[in-house]
Formats: sequence, C-alpha cells, structure tokens
Amino acid sequence: MIKRVFLDSDVILDVATGREPFVKGSRAVLASIENGQALGFISSTSVTNIYYVLRKISNGTKARAFIEQVLKFLVVLPVTHEEIVQALRSDFPDFEDAVQHQCAFGNACEFIVTRNVEDYKNSKLLVYTPKEFVALLGVTHEAP
Repeated sequence: MIKRVFLDSDVILDVATGREPFVKGSRAVLASIENGQALGFISSTSVTNIYYVLRKISNGTKARAFIEQVLKFLVVLPVTHEEIVQALRSDFPDFEDAVQHQCAFGNACEFIVTRNVEDYKNSKLLVYTPKEFVALLGVTHEAP
C-alpha cells in the first residue's frame, strides 16, 4: 500500500543545496516518491520558504526551476485558516513546525519526514528522518 508522506522543507533544501551529510538520504526520499513508492506532499508555505532560501543563495530563476522540477512529483497542500488556528493552539514550541504538522495531519498524511525529528516530538503522526523513512520502504539510503 502506498503511503502518504509529508516532507518538511529541510528535506527539499538538503537536495537543492547538496547539504552534506544529509543530501543522500533526502535524495533517496525524493527518488522513492518520484518512483511511486509513496505519495509526497508539501505545504504551500514550504514552497515560498524554499523559494526564499534558494533565491538568497543562488537566484530566482534557478530557484523557480528547481521548484518546478520537484512539483512534478510532489503535491502542494494549502494551509487553511483552521490549520493555522490549530497550530497557534498546539503545544509545538516552533510555530512553523506546528503549521506544517497541522497541514499534514489535516490532509491525512501518515508520516512526516524531516531531518529535525525532535521538532515534531508532539506530533500526532509518525515522524522519520529521511534515512529511517527509506529504510521503512526498503530503499537503500545511499541511493542516488
């Protein structure tokens, strides 16, 4: 059965920036989604955050091109009014993480994949690092 997985923006940024030592695990997560082993989701707020970071370290044209590539196999979920309210009321110390969590939870995602598992310790969903998630799928972490 194909799993619904919500990606925290750090997973996408690790791939976009080639951030070591995280890029291999994050790339394997994206590859597993692109290959149809899971359905991948990100929030609309993640898209703008990813663009902002990539534009600062490169340029807007490259940032847009990268985002267009990943949106060929990731689905963007809207962040709703109710999800923002729930995030404000949550016991997450970081508001951005609370919004991401509420978006994932509100859209029936089964997992959150993030490099910062500790940020999601109050999650109602299962939370994995990229390496843990690809192991769950039976994919080798070292996959390109």
